[in-house]
Amino acid sequence: MGVECTGRNVEVTESLRELARKRTQRLERHLGGPANVRVVLSHEKHRFGAEIIATHRRRQWKAQEETGDPEAAVALAFQKIDTQAKRDSGKRRRRNHRGALAPARTGAGRAENAAPRLRTASAPRIIRIEQRLPVKPMSVEEAALCMENSRQEFLVFRDSGSEKISVLYKRPDGDFGLIVPEC
Repeated sequence: MGVECTGRNVEVTESLRELARKRTQRLERHLGGPANVRVVLSHEKHRFGAEIIATHRRRQWKAQEETGDPEAAVALAFQKIDTQAKRDSGKRRRRNHRGALAPARTGAGRAENAAPRLRTASAPRIIRIEQRLPVKPMSVEEAALCMENSRQEFLVFRDSGSEKISVLYKRPDGDFGLIVPEC
């Protein structure tokens, strides 16, 4: 936990620092890990402003609030940060689990049925990746060396001996499998 409090035209009291520490601890419980929080207090005419910037695992939230009381401004700004962090973590949680209840889509991107369908184990989905892979001419041994040095699970190549397109893949037992189609 890192809490940095600065003041512009106002002295940051110990009670404001303690309030920022307590609210940061509450924010860390929501996020599940340490967060860095920067609190900037300002005083102009009869208003106190609080600007809070919170960062956690490459995510950042900002909030500003102005009131007549500095502690109220800090509390309201932290409340906005909490709301933003909860909404962001909810989105990430829904994004991780959206495949189970997603409606089936057609090629045009529209849903076939309005009601979502549950996936069953007997009907696996085919996910088509529209990516052009270069098919390089090489021997089976060269393809195996390329597979050992990379994290890829399969390699499509043109066999330099037979000029046929072949697929080399990693097997669960650690060996390589070779697919040579008859054409």
